[in-house]
Amino acid sequence: MDLNLRGRTALITGGSKGIGFAIARALAAEGCSLRLVARDAGSLEKAKESLSASYPVEVLIHPANLSDPAAVTAVGEAFPEADILVNCAGAVPRGSLPDLDPAVLRDAWEGKVMSTIMLSRLLYGPMSKRGAGVIVNIIGIAGEKLNPKSIGTSVANAALIAFTKAFGAESVDRGVRVVGVSPGLIRTDRTARLLNPQTESDRAAYAKLLDDLPYGRMGEPSEIADLVIFLASDHAKYISGEVVSVDAGSRYRA
Repeated sequence: MDLNLRGRTALITGGSKGIGFAIARALAAEGCSLRLVARDAGSLEKAKESLSASYPVEVLIHPANLSDPAAVTAVGEAFPEADILVNCAGAVPRGSLPDLDPAVLRDAWEGKVMSTIMLSRLLYGPMSKRGAGVIVNIIGIAGEKLNPKSIGTSVANAALIAFTKAFGAESVDRGVRVVGVSPGLIRTDRTARLLNPQTESDRAAYAKLLDDLPYGRMGEPSEIADLVIFLASDHAKYISGEVVSVDAGSRYRA
């Protein structure tokens, strides 16, 4: 299927590693120019080198800490030409409410929730003037499968699900679609320790984890990326205000 994305420009936050990098690779393979944002300049340089070596597309990088509202504004102002915005930055630490450090939680909330909302707002202006654009929010299954032991993640993701649905219902009037993807457990650097258990108890826990997962495995970043490029394409032009969960149904298992 030709997704007809060639020549478009995609801005991807959290684009240097994991799911964000997989999305960047998939968009580059479709012929999109890339604008990658992440905290670590070194990781961004490596991502740029890898993508530029594999695909004949323009790759620009912009190191930024999106927990800083001024940095979010700078990113939006730097790349108003983006046809596709993928909000993939940020993570909220696990923990029950009494265990959470308020300062850490606020910083994480800014980096994941507020950066998504405000960067979407900044790019919505130029997109709506052109009468076209797609915003894809990478959220997380905890927003649907609420977990009191990861209450910060659950609340942040639930907020982004609500934002995506509410904003996506209005944005289509200006030719801009807003959609979301909520990954389940995906094999990335963050989950690498689960793939390399060091003790017998860890090995037992990992074996149980795999037994409980559909297909006996985690999802792959490429499986998230494949969905994102479809949602960003004109083949999904009647989809807005929708969030797709990608966990093979594991959230419904006991």
